[in-house]
Amino acid sequence: MDISKLPEPLRSRVAERSALPTIDKVRHFLHGYVSDGETTDEIRDHIRQTARRNTFFLRQYLAAIEEILNTPQPPGTLMHLVEGDGNRCIDHDQTDPGAAVVLREFADLLRSEIEEVE
Repeated sequence: MDISKLPEPLRSRVAERSALPTIDKVRHFLHGYVSDGETTDEIRDHIRQTARRNTFFLRQYLAAIEEILNTPQPPGTLMHLVEGDGNRCIDHDQTDPGAAVVLREFADLLRSEIEEVE
């Protein structure tokens, strides 16, 4: 996305959101796409609708999730992201490694939808 062609208020908003810390980008994704979705298909549809218009922020969300997964986090961080911010109950493994599985699934979903439109 060429943000130089956007009006100043939108450029400022893009810059502001792009400068968020990694964990806040993950939270923003979880709040915006996951927490209200009842099923994976509903979440996928929401991501797909966004991807058809623009993948700029979806790419940032994907990179942020991957960074969170590849960087050691304080204990409980991944669980809080998934259960607190994502409003998802982890049935099988209520640990950070179990939460990492869920976050990887969201990363795969983002990657798939981004690749599909490009």
